[in-house]
Amino acid sequence: MLDEDLPVNHAILGNLQDVFNLLPNLSTPKAAPVGGATNGVGASAGQAGAVDNGELARAMSIKTNDQLMAIYLSSLIRAITAFHDLIENKIQNKQQAEDKEAKKEEEAKEGDKDKKDDKATGEGKEGEKSKEKAKEEAKKKG
Repeated sequence: MLDEDLPVNHAILGNLQDVFNLLPNLSTPKAAPVGGATNGVGASAGQAGAVDNGELARAMSIKTNDQLMAIYLSSLIRAITAFHDLIENKIQNKQQAEDKEAKKEEEAKEGDKDKKDDKATGEGKEGEKSKEKAKEEAKKKG
């Protein structure tokens, strides 16, 4: 708005003005008596009004601070909980990845074992066949 990139939205400005007008004015100065008269009765009535206003301002500040502290603590707890869940999720993902790798390694080892067993049994069969052929050839010759 200041750089004139966006147009001024008067509806939003009107709503903001209404919000600020509804807020209590807690920092009013002491009431000055006009001609010795105050809104109350007697000379101390003006001071009583100022004291009440000071107490009201203090009470409002305390209440606001308490509410803001509750909001701050709830936001902090929510952030910590979300951070904890994030860490737990990362640990679970890492564990699952390790389990998948272990399964793949086991399957690879089993596959290698099966191939070795096949080769061993195949070589054994071929060895037996060559022995049988040698015996048959020896019988034919002899």
